[in-house]
Amino acid sequence: MTDKPRLIDADKLLKWIEESPEAEGFWGEGEMTVQATESFDNLDDAIALGKFDPDPPQQPDIQIGDRVQHKWIDHGVGTVMGFSECLINVQFPDVYASCFEENLLKVEGKKE
Repeated sequence: MTDKPRLIDADKLLKWIEESPEAEGFWGEGEMTVQATESFDNLDDAIALGKFDPDPPQQPDIQIGDRVQHKWIDHGVGTVMGFSECLINVQFPDVYASCFEENLLKVEGKKE
């Protein structure tokens, strides 16, 4: 599996299990047995309770206004200006850069 969740439409999944000929295996020999019906109801309940919802996005430890340094490139100490997609926008002394969080180190303390 990948780290990125695969988002699906729960209603389409339930409809597919109920109506698609390819889903006959869920119903056991094409018959609606008690066990198959209970399993379907359990799946329906789990979806309704959000058990398969994707995890909420993680907030970065780095926030707007924080002072940071790039781990690999010597830009000096910069200030986080904002976020875009999965990047952090930083104003360094001589360059404005968009960096991945894993490439930044938070600098503690006040400006010198």
